[in-house]
Amino acid sequence: MRAATLLLVIVAGCSGLRTYPTDPGGNLAVRSRMDSDVRAVLHVHQVERQCQTDYRGSVPLDRPLVSLALPAGQPAYLVVTFDTSSFLGGSRSTSAGALLVPRAGARYELSARYRDGIYDVALSESDGRAWRALPRREIDACRTRG
Repeated sequence: MRAATLLLVIVAGCSGLRTYPTDPGGNLAVRSRMDSDVRAVLHVHQVERQCQTDYRGSVPLDRPLVSLALPAGQPAYLVVTFDTSSFLGGSRSTSAGALLVPRAGARYELSARYRDGIYDVALSESDGRAWRALPRREIDACRTRG
């Protein structure tokens, strides 16, 4: 068991991905439901001038709930990557992104699901009273924000 854990740490360190810190009191709750043969990862990017992204880190979605803190007022591009593999079907990777500018005091929920070959990524916001669905905007939407 120790050897397997050490191998995973070494492989993760060589992959070039850095871990985005989880925060139980964060403003973003990520809820995931996956088929057993699906591996999903959330990649967090900060959006800079002219829609350039700056990779901040990744979080494996291997638990039903993960909580993160995103800086208020700073645009973030959240990308969920779903990796599937099967003996006869080979492997496949699918990604879905969502542009978000967190507001101070608001809470957010990102739902990531992959069931029976169908994926869905949805974003919602709460001001403390009610939840509302947010449209999932791609990174190009940053050019049109006010």
